[in-house]
Amino acid sequence: MSGTGLRAVVVEDDDDVRRLLEIVISQCGFAVTAVATGADGTDAVRRDDPDLVTVDVGLPDIQGYRVVEQLREFYSKHVIMVSARADDADVTLGLHAGADAYVTKPFRPRQLRERITDVMAVPPVADGN
Repeated sequence: MSGTGLRAVVVEDDDDVRRLLEIVISQCGFAVTAVATGADGTDAVRRDDPDLVTVDVGLPDIQGYRVVEQLREFYSKHVIMVSARADDADVTLGLHAGADAYVTKPFRPRQLRERITDVMAVPPVADGN
């Protein structure tokens, strides 16, 4: 997956995890914008129209599930939730909010790369706007 021009937005409040996500996603060929809050993430997605977004559930300003719901109001490309919350109910909430995939922390970089490859292989749903 070495497409030139691919962009991603990472929404993650933990500095170390955010850096790791940046590294792994960059290795997949994406230019990455990383932010720590849901509001900044929504703004970055509106501004950059990325090919991929990752969203943590436990953000300081708003639940990640709500961020995904808000994104789905205007964004039809790929979203992966990345969270330490691993209960079936949490995964279901993430997918019902509009995430394409849910990766639990701690994760192996290879696992995330595989999930990105899987998600990016599916064409995004065309939005009606």
